Amino acid sequence: MKRAVIVGMGLMGGSLGLALRRRGWRVTGVGRSLARLKAAKSLGAANEVTTDPEAAVRAADVVVLAVPVDRVVPLGRRLKNFVKPGALVTDVGSIKGSIAKAFADWPHFVGAHPMCGSEKTGVVHARRDLYKGAACVLTPVRTTSSAARRKARLFWSSVGAKTFFLGAGEHDRRVALVSHLPHLLAEALVLTATAGDGKAWAPRVAAGSFRDATRVASADPALWAPIFAMNRTALRRAASDFKRALSNLLKAGPDEKILGDVVRRRALFE
Repeated sequence: MKRAVIVGMGLMGGSLGLALRRRGWRVTGVGRSLARLKAAKSLGAANEVTTDPEAAVRAADVVVLAVPVDRVVPLGRRLKNFVKPGALVTDVGSIKGSIAKAFADWPHFVGAHPMCGSEKTGVVHARRDLYKGAACVLTPVRTTSSAARRKARLFWSSVGAKTFFLGAGEHDRRVALVSHLPHLLAEALVLTATAGDGKAWAPRVAAGSFRDATRVASADPALWAPIFAMNRTALRRAASDFKRALSNLLKAGPDEKILGDVVRRRALFE
């Protein structure tokens, strides 16, 4: 595996291109804007770029669909008959259930969700070390071959990610809690703090804790609106669990013992 085609040269795709090229891969960047593709090439994220995905994927050993999650399925269906036999096809989407269902008969597709990124978008923010040390959840479909599983693990491990396998449905339930719910809460906090006359006074008195808690609310709405929509059921369940925990905290005080338990649990994430 030494030829990669990355469809979508934004933050995720551009960072992957930088990491792969550093390891000797030949990378073709694909996108819809030639100006953005030229920027990706000038930054070193690709050896060559094109707006023709069908032609690009024919010689690829690995095809990465690094596009917004609502575009993964239609793009994969469009390219399926152009990918060479045995080539690995993977993605970076944060929803896996609908993708796994759509590609259930594709033995060389392995869904992937690298748990990294930023509220910033675009290849100008790409970093070659973005994937280093990041968890990368791999979600093979029911027909995925053992060879494709091995290739997927090798591919994502090669850029420094820590890989493990999960079923698509379990993935969506878990990331609803640790990724999608935090985004939703950050947005709710911004809306709450700036309601009424808060728009005038909140920015003047808010400090680091507010900025830390709401950083991800600056993320691109075009990326996150489809994520919320596509994982609505799991997100609602996660939000219900959160409301229950919040209600219990308010009823209890919370006292020093409860807060101490929270501190110990938070340490698990360090």
